[in-house]
Amino acid sequence: HETGTQPNGANPATTLEPGVVLIANPEKFCSDFGSGSPSTSLLAKFGLTVPPPADLGPDRRADLLPVLMIVEQDILRGSRAVLLNRRTGYLLGDLEAAGDDDPSTAAPMLEKFCIQPLWFGGVDNVSGGLSMLHQCPTVEGAKEITEDGLFWGGDPNQAQDVMEDTTNALGRPLSGFDFKFFVQATMWNPLMLQREVDNGNWYAAKVDKEILFKSRDRMGSRRATPLWTEILNLMGGEFKDVCDEFYKK
Repeated sequence: HETGTQPNGANPATTLEPGVVLIANPEKFCSDFGSGSPSTSLLAKFGLTVPPPADLGPDRRADLLPVLMIVEQDILRGSRAVLLNRRTGYLLGDLEAAGDDDPSTAAPMLEKFCIQPLWFGGVDNVSGGLSMLHQCPTVEGAKEITEDGLFWGGDPNQAQDVMEDTTNALGRPLSGFDFKFFVQATMWNPLMLQREVDNGNWYAAKVDKEILFKSRDRMGSRRATPLWTEILNLMGGEFKDVCDEFYKK
């Protein structure tokens, strides 16, 4: 696969399918940005009890605006997506090996991933375990969902074994930073997500994996650009205008 399949890094998508990224329209999530107040059920779907307030400042508020990737789309089962910008506050190493009575001797379940953050995929508890979005083409049971080589699913334990295989499509050993691990997901019943897009809740885009996997940890006193902000700026045109208005530029 070539990396960087999107000419600008991010471009509008016309169909809802796995691999497409959904970016929240601030008019539907912020009370001071559109006409009327946001739907409480829409906010609750993303763990928000109130609209992100303006006094947080634009970066912190942009971090609260949902950005998701669709990972499954089925005419009968509906849509499944994971939030790309919500950390749980835990690392994978915080999850002790299940079934070991003595935590001091418990080997980490996923040793090679122990410093990876655990991401919050959404409020719907659809599967008990971990799900993963990653760049490893040789993980069994994983489905390729983007043109530039992002995969959904597979066994994290087996992923540890194949990480060092340089014969993969990337031609380099993988590291834990090529994987994102999620608990839970965000679900829509059939046709509901399309309705929300038609209603203007979401902008749909195809986004380069480098943007989605970029570290956004705070660097000293410098806060990293929020994912929401970076994608809209890369999309340009009316999308950048929305972002500029949000930041009052």
